[in-house]
Amino acid sequence: MKLKILFIALMVSTLSWGQAFTATYPFTSVTTTSGLTDPTAVPTATGVTFGSFSSVVSTNPNATGRFSFTGWDTGATNASDVFTGAINTAKYYQVTITPLGGYTIDISSITFTLQRSGTGIRQYAVRSSLDYTTNLPASISPSNANLSVVATNTFQVVDASTAANVGSTITLGVSYTNISSPITFRFYGFNAEASGGSFSTDDVVFNGTATSLTPIPVVTASTFSGTVGTAFSNN
Repeated sequence: MKLKILFIALMVSTLSWGQAFTATYPFTSVTTTSGLTDPTAVPTATGVTFGSFSSVVSTNPNATGRFSFTGWDTGATNASDVFTGAINTAKYYQVTITPLGGYTIDISSITFTLQRSGTGIRQYAVRSSLDYTTNLPASISPSNANLSVVATNTFQVVDASTAANVGSTITLGVSYTNISSPITFRFYGFNAEASGGSFSTDDVVFNGTATSLTPIPVVTASTFSGTVGTAFSNN
């Protein structure tokens, strides 16, 4: 007589999980007396802390509802695309993003709206604390006839445009994955037509994923069968 036996084996593995985030800075609480730090409530997302935007240029914003300051280095003249100035790494806006304990973050892209006054900056760039000497990869998406990208990932705005222009995009690569410590991004404006001209950012959006380092147990079952032969005798 043969007996068929079914074996069930339970196996425990682990699975990490990621939570996508889209964090927007709308600057809705900024006023002309709100000082160097954006008073608007910061965005929130699982596994990450978003700091407030701050400025190291001038004392107060020159507009409301967006992050806009004057005092940028000059180097542009009206109706000309010939520039004599360069980026001043001592003048910028900045924001710090920090993974919570037990998480890493990937940051895939940054988008924002750009606006200038009639004598404002003509060029701008974004860098990070991973390398404050190199502009991050810049593009215009969606396309905008008022904006372009010139050499070394520098954004440029046409002289005649003083409206809010969407499309400034930073696309980040593998260096911005598995981030486990705070990272700071700086936005630089330069080549203004006059020191009283402004550089304004609005609706700054960070896209990414926060991943928990705490594994989630996953139980799976496997089955297999076999036969056992048994002999009986009658005595």
